[in-house]
Amino acid sequence: MFDFSAPLFWYKLIFMAELLISEALATYTLKKKSRFALRAPLSVLGCLATAFLYPLLSFSYNAAYTSVMFFVLFGVTLVGMKMCYDETWVNLIFCGIIAYTTQHIAYEINSLVTTVFDLGDIGSYYGGAPTGESNPLMYITYFCAYFFTYWFVWAFIEYRIRRRQSLKIENLSLFFFCAVIVVIDIVLSTVVTYLPYSPEVKSYTAVIGIYNILSCGLAVGMLFSMLGKHLVEQELETVEELWKRDKKQYEMSSKNVELINIKCHDLKKQIRALSEGNRVIDGAALREIEEAVNIYDGAVKTGNDVIDVALAEKSLICEREGIDFTVIAEGEALFFVSSNDLYSLVENALSNAVESCLKTDDKKERFIKLYIRSVRGMASIHVENFCGKEPKFVNGLPETSKDDKDSHGYGMRSMQLISEKYGGGLKASYSDGVFTLDVILPMQTGQKSN
Repeated sequence: MFDFSAPLFWYKLIFMAELLISEALATYTLKKKSRFALRAPLSVLGCLATAFLYPLLSFSYNAAYTSVMFFVLFGVTLVGMKMCYDETWVNLIFCGIIAYTTQHIAYEINSLVTTVFDLGDIGSYYGGAPTGESNPLMYITYFCAYFFTYWFVWAFIEYRIRRRQSLKIENLSLFFFCAVIVVIDIVLSTVVTYLPYSPEVKSYTAVIGIYNILSCGLAVGMLFSMLGKHLVEQELETVEELWKRDKKQYEMSSKNVELINIKCHDLKKQIRALSEGNRVIDGAALREIEEAVNIYDGAVKTGNDVIDVALAEKSLICEREGIDFTVIAEGEALFFVSSNDLYSLVENALSNAVESCLKTDDKKERFIKLYIRSVRGMASIHVENFCGKEPKFVNGLPETSKDDKDSHGYGMRSMQLISEKYGGGLKASYSDGVFTLDVILPMQTGQKSN
C-alpha cells in the first residue's frame, strides 16, 4: 500500500497537483464561499492526503485499477471545490471536466513528444518499479507541455469567455456528450500505457496520443462554445430589454415634455398679464419665475422631435448639476433613424456623459458637448465629456465602472448594435481627461421607420 519505491505511488501526488492547478485556473472567477482563504488550503491538503493514502496493492498495476484511481481522485477534487465555491454541482462538474481535460491534453502532449523522440519510457510512471534513469530532457518537455497547455486554455479560452459573465450551464446534453468523450480518452490512454513496449506499440501509442489530443481539444472547444453562446444570448436579451425600456421612456417623456411646454407657455402669458396689470408685484420675482419657465421654452430646437425630447430632459439635469452643456445639432440629418433607435442613441450617450461628469466635485470641470451633423452623405453624432479616469476598453468599448458587470455596461453595446443596424459604426476614445464618442451612420433615402 505504501511502496515508496513505486513511481505510481508518487505519480498520484503529481497527478493531484497537476489537476488542482488546472482546476484553480478554471474556477477562480466563481462565487466564493465565506472564509475562502481558509477553505481553499484545507481542501488542497485534503486532496493531497487522499492521493497519498490511496492504496496500491499487488494487483493495482493495470489499466482498470489505474483508471478508477484517477476518477476517484477527480471526484475528491469536486468535493473540495464544493467546499470552497458557492456554485451548483453542474457548474463545478463543468469546471472540473474542463480542468481534467486540460490536464489530460498536457499529459498526452508530454507523452507524445517523449515517445516520438525516445526521451524515456513514460509508462514507467505506472509501473511497480523504476525502469531506469530519466533523461533530463523529459523534465524540460514535461514543464513546457504543461505550462503552455495550461496557459493557452486559460488565456485564449477561459479568461476571454469568463471575464465578463457568470457561469451558467443550460445545454446538459452537450455537456454530458463532452464528458463521455473525455472519459473514453482517459481510459483509452491508460490502456495504451500498459501495453508492452515494442516498435509497433510505439507507433500505435503515438497515433492514439494524437487522437486523444485532438478529441480532448475538440471537447474543450465544445464546452466553452456553450458559454460563448450563452454570453451572446444573454447580451442580446439584455439589450432588447434596454430598447423596450427606452421606447417606454421616450413615449412617456415625449408626452410629459409636450404637456410641460404647453403649461409653460400658458404660465408665461399669465405672468405677462400680471406684469402689465395694475397689481403691485415684485418685478424681480416675476423675472425669476419667467427664467425658470424658459428652461423648457428656450430649449434647443434641432429640427428633430426625438432629439428635442432627449435634450429637454438632459438640459434640466445639467442645469441642476452645474454641467456646461453645449449643443450644435442638425436633427434633420438623422431623419432615417427610427424614433426608438434614435432616442436610445442620444439618451444613452448623454446619460453616460452625465454620469461621468458627476464623478468630479469640481463643477468647473463638468462639461458635455454634443454635435450632430451630416458630412458627405454620413450622419455623425459626436459627444465629448469630462472623464477624470481613463476607462478600461474591452473590444473597443469602455468597460463599466460598476462592480456588477453582469447587470451594467450594456448601454454602450446597445448603441453599437443600433449603429451597426444602420450600416454604421461606433468608436470610443479617451485623451487628456476627455472621453469622446462618435457614431457614424450612412444617410439613407426613404421614409423613417417606426
